[in-house]
Amino acid sequence: MEWIDPAHARVFLVLAEELHFGRAAERLGLRQPQVSKALAALEARAGAPLLLRTSRRVQLSAAGQALRGPLTEWLQAGGALLPLAQAAARGQLGRLRLGFVSPAGFGDLPRWLREFRDAQPGVELQLREATLDMQLEWMARGELDVGLALLPAGAELPAQALRCVGREPMCLALSEAQAHRLGPKPALAALLAEPLVLFPREIAPALHDAVLDFYRQHGLDPQPRQRAVQMATLIHLVSADFGLAWVPASMQALQRAQVVYRAAPRGAPNCHTWLLAAAPQTPAVQAFLRHLPSSTAG
Repeated sequence: MEWIDPAHARVFLVLAEELHFGRAAERLGLRQPQVSKALAALEARAGAPLLLRTSRRVQLSAAGQALRGPLTEWLQAGGALLPLAQAAARGQLGRLRLGFVSPAGFGDLPRWLREFRDAQPGVELQLREATLDMQLEWMARGELDVGLALLPAGAELPAQALRCVGREPMCLALSEAQAHRLGPKPALAALLAEPLVLFPREIAPALHDAVLDFYRQHGLDPQPRQRAVQMATLIHLVSADFGLAWVPASMQALQRAQVVYRAAPRGAPNCHTWLLAAAPQTPAVQAFLRHLPSSTAG
């Protein structure tokens, strides 16, 4: 629509209802000459009379009738713009692009997402399951706002790391055949001698190194029999008796036939869930960051 002064538009719409200059001026809190001037300015913009006036009556012209409906919708839409902008500034509208490593889906992430969605229904959630290296790459390209990644205690943190939002121990996933061979309380040496299935180092370098360092501390240099990017895939390999896997304790929610979970040995690395965020942060992202808990990493 060609630019129209909203004040002139409101004057015209009140006139269209009242069809009387005096009553319209009273409703608007204006003097009658001001009402006439506003109408004249709008008629000049339209290039046609909007009201037909005689000594006895005032009525809408054809142009006024045609303009009344669209002008009402235009003002109503304009009136909604400021609340829309204010809601976006408060983080109640917008988009949140969240990347997460697969184990997070077995932990608190579903509850966090549900509670955030209930609190901020106007924010569009775009979820992408991705490893740490992929999350960092997407953040560098401006394609991801927030990420959740797994790191061991004491690991060197990426620049995007904001805070720890969860802590859990590692556990061991063994096949039923392994568990039967080892017995209910296997010696540490026997446990560490079992074949190992592990994720590639480039996927989560710090966690990968923490697991292997535990073996080296006990004089072993394991060579994983199989590797898999996703923790869930490691569990599937365990069920096929390829070897045992070190996984976050929350992965025990993934129950699969022929798989048994055991607590990790004393001194094994813990697993921390770290919140990553790209800069700058939109209000929607800031609202999500406020929504997540903090956990002392150590």
